[in-house]
Amino acid sequence: MQDFVYIKNDVLIPLPDAIEILDKANDKGVLICNDKEQKAQIYAPEINFYLKNSQDTILEKSKNVLKLYEARAHVYDLGLDLQQSKKVQNRIILVDLNKDLAEFLKKHNFKVVALKSEEILAVFGSVGELCAIVKNQDQEIELDFDFLFFQTQDLSVLRKDFIRQSGCYNFANFKNYEECLQFLQSQSPNYHYKTYITYDFNVCQYHQRRSEHCAKCVELCPTVAILKDDEKKHLEFSQVDCLGCGGCVSVCPSGSLDYAPLPKESFFGLCEFYKDKKVLIIPKKMSLEHLNLLLPKDILPFMIEGEKWLSAMHFLTLLQNSGANVIFYTDFVSSGSKEAIDLLNTFFERKFQKKAVFVAKDKKELEQAFKEQEFIKALKFDFHNNTLTTRENFAKRMQHMILDEDFGSMLSGEWLRYGKIQINPYTCTLCLSCVGACNVGALIADAKENALKFNASLCTTCGYCETSCAEKDTLKLVRSGMEFNRAYFEYQVIAKDELFACIECGKEFATQKAIEKIATLMKPKFGNDQNKIKTLYCCADCKAKVMIQAMALR
Repeated sequence: MQDFVYIKNDVLIPLPDAIEILDKANDKGVLICNDKEQKAQIYAPEINFYLKNSQDTILEKSKNVLKLYEARAHVYDLGLDLQQSKKVQNRIILVDLNKDLAEFLKKHNFKVVALKSEEILAVFGSVGELCAIVKNQDQEIELDFDFLFFQTQDLSVLRKDFIRQSGCYNFANFKNYEECLQFLQSQSPNYHYKTYITYDFNVCQYHQRRSEHCAKCVELCPTVAILKDDEKKHLEFSQVDCLGCGGCVSVCPSGSLDYAPLPKESFFGLCEFYKDKKVLIIPKKMSLEHLNLLLPKDILPFMIEGEKWLSAMHFLTLLQNSGANVIFYTDFVSSGSKEAIDLLNTFFERKFQKKAVFVAKDKKELEQAFKEQEFIKALKFDFHNNTLTTRENFAKRMQHMILDEDFGSMLSGEWLRYGKIQINPYTCTLCLSCVGACNVGALIADAKENALKFNASLCTTCGYCETSCAEKDTLKLVRSGMEFNRAYFEYQVIAKDELFACIECGKEFATQKAIEKIATLMKPKFGNDQNKIKTLYCCADCKAKVMIQAMALR
């Protein structure tokens, strides 16, 4: 298989030897090609787009085209979006559709049932294993099927159960019967799909907790690809139902979800191809074939699969790696990405008096963004750490820009949440229940200082520490937003105590406040038994010794 192939067109310049130039497409296997007619694993329209529109010199174009090929190969090699398949049959339900379509599909060996929407009470399952609850006179019956087609132009009346499951399609998206048939034949008897989401339950804010503190991904998912088991507190993933939009990734506060086509490690590596280049982010859905406009010098297209997965960490990494503000060419911005862009734009306007991310939905807005995009002095920062969480990486990058300055604060939004913990140091016994409850490292115990420390920039404001606190009215979470100052990104002491030494052997074994609290609770129960009262101030070893000695004297 040839890795890089360029099919000749109206634009042809000298290209590096690593790229094979062909007069026309052929039947040979190719990894990456600029022409959709070629049988390639990856069609890369950005190559023609760049060559046709860029104002770079011919030499620069030659070097940059190779970069675009290599960037695509890098994503392909490190992607975790594994191809999967599922056996399906030929059972179809048509809802509110012409009977002629039913007859047409039957002639091509499909089993078809035509129904009206009011006859269907519910639809559940996934492609190949769908089930409809159908009203039949006074009875309710179950129909097992593989695909469902409905038709509506009015999306406001569209039933959610017709679109949340895989295998359900709006016939309005097909030109004619033949196109519908071709689609069905391509999907059966093997339905192909990809793994789009990876999951690390160790830092999930929902997984196995006593009470619910997150599940934002479930709330945002447009399908049934992510569901929650409220009894076990587990997230359940159905990759076959996933659309690959990535919206769940951009709203995941802890970074437990990652985008399989471009996971964190792969993303960091991809950014290296764009060092000292102005980045133009282009989701796959945005057509480039007929987009003609002048592409200023040093701008390179940055192609991505979905459009909703970009988080604050992704945007800031691109910004600091390239050294210039970023343009995001898209007709839709997800909730998580929008709040990330708002946060970065707010900070950049205060720090640099410039925007961080320009969102352009059409040619006119692109041209305006090109005029404003520029390299920003002191923005570059070379930092990638695959062992850190998404929020830790973002915090390190923000800390580098803030240094010792103070740029105020910004309130949290609905999805991208920051805040602080307020603690009463007089009632906190340093039992460290809150530390055990925090799985993102925002709360830590410092044994050297005998202190409880908190890093607000790592806190996802889930509130589980507040729920887990053993002391009444001691710990409170305040979802106040992010502060743009150095202290907010460092561990700060929020509670501290002296260690108490055993009155028998002198070994320090608990905090002063913990001993005082236990003694206050237990003394009334022990009455005048001085030996029992004495054990309240002893370590575990000495407690037993004191009680044995007391028994021997009786």
